Amino acid sequence: MTQALTIIRLPGECWYGGTITEGYRMPYMPGYQGDTSQHGGNQSAPVLLSTQGRVIWCEGPFTFQVTTNQLRVQAIDPDDKIELSVGGSTLAHAYRRASADHFPFGNGMPDPLLFSAPQYNLWIELLYRPTQAKVLAYADAVLANGFPPGVLMIDTLWSPTYTPWRFDAGRFPDPKAMAEALHARGFKLMVWVAPFVTADTLTFRKLREQGCLITGTDGKPVIAQWWDGYSATLDLLNPATVTWLHEHLDWLVHEIGVDGFKFDGGDPDFYAPLGVSDPLAYCTAWNKIGLRYSMSEFRAAWKVGGLPLMQRIRDRHHTWDEQHGLQSLIPLAIAQGLDGYPFNCPDMIAGGDYGAFPPSPENQEFLLAEFAVPPLDAELFVRSAQCAALFPMMQFSAAPWRVLDAEHAAYCRAAAQLHAQLGPEIRALAEQAAQTGEPILRSLEYVFPGRGYEAVRDQFLLGDAILVAPVLVKGARSRLVRFPPGDWQDENGDVLHGPIQLEVAAPLNRLPWYRTVGVGK
Repeated sequence: MTQALTIIRLPGECWYGGTITEGYRMPYMPGYQGDTSQHGGNQSAPVLLSTQGRVIWCEGPFTFQVTTNQLRVQAIDPDDKIELSVGGSTLAHAYRRASADHFPFGNGMPDPLLFSAPQYNLWIELLYRPTQAKVLAYADAVLANGFPPGVLMIDTLWSPTYTPWRFDAGRFPDPKAMAEALHARGFKLMVWVAPFVTADTLTFRKLREQGCLITGTDGKPVIAQWWDGYSATLDLLNPATVTWLHEHLDWLVHEIGVDGFKFDGGDPDFYAPLGVSDPLAYCTAWNKIGLRYSMSEFRAAWKVGGLPLMQRIRDRHHTWDEQHGLQSLIPLAIAQGLDGYPFNCPDMIAGGDYGAFPPSPENQEFLLAEFAVPPLDAELFVRSAQCAALFPMMQFSAAPWRVLDAEHAAYCRAAAQLHAQLGPEIRALAEQAAQTGEPILRSLEYVFPGRGYEAVRDQFLLGDAILVAPVLVKGARSRLVRFPPGDWQDENGDVLHGPIQLEVAAPLNRLPWYRTVGVGK
């Protein structure tokens, strides 16, 4: 019989956790029905945490329903037991108990540069046409426009086929020299990979013969659709497949000078149509491939909390809304931390949808043939950069100096410089998270429990000491900020005494953020 649990909600008790895509709904309100097996292209974990210190955990996915007085949880697999435990009396207590019991830390951390400098993903600028010359030109443009060097990511089709992962000799005549040139400029290099295999290639035939591809009931490799076409898929539960893949990725590291990988795909939703018995297990296996490298970005994850992997929020739309746009970033990042994924990155600044941005000259013909590009919202771009500036990580894709006028690009440059300025502090918080699991980005409720901050989703704390209140509403030039107990100093040295709610000025060139000079909880 399927395991189920019904508990009475305590007075004022609120619940968080599960699928981070639902972060904008947290804490869950009466009438909400959730399913932790539904990822939405993001991270998930079989855990719920309460503001009263209680923890619900299941080894497998579960569904749950919130009512006015009850929380009802039901395991999807009848062999999975649902556990209820108590870690104390607050949300932080619940998280620490869950982490200690189910996803302990102490396993290291991702490369420090991911936290202390911006990231630059070349997806929107180069799309499916990256070349060695364009990559180096982009790096030079970063520096020429006053942006700090950081991590540069080459996205899809730098390799002529999906596996084996080798630079296209025509477009990248000397990738080792390219990597050396990027390193000399202060960048580290990541490249995009996915678990898909182009059919009708020698690699496909070799992997088929070695039993390294997912097969159907007829024993033949399954050719399935994904966003870039139709491919076979690596069988990541086969140790021989993992060995083969590591050999190819290691070659890029040791022979070319690649520093890490953007591990795309891996979503359970891609594995389910292949007929595998446990799509979630393949998602977890894909994440664990990245443990070998200090720079490993993932967008989809299942039950790998506590591991030193960079987890990025799935591509956001170029909009302001709370479900898919800018307003979703903070609640989703808070949810990531509570699920055990503190090394988190917001999506590419202003969204990852290439159709929302004016095409670069080399992509103009391709994009305009596909659809008409809508006008760019420069204000949204700036506010997105400001919101990301004091996240654990920040990532550009569309180049501000290309798509924005000088004024708006300067505001984005200031946001990038602020992130680099506070980089040592963010890195120190990442080092702490690697040992204790404490989220780097924290909700007000996590740090200041029992003061009515449960549903605050438009501001956050970086550690315990920095309060960040980005502007998330189009046209706003001020915003209401909730200052917790303590004294909070702004960038001009003025001190505000909390707890207090105050409307603060926020012209387009200002990100409201404050440093505590005395916290009282």
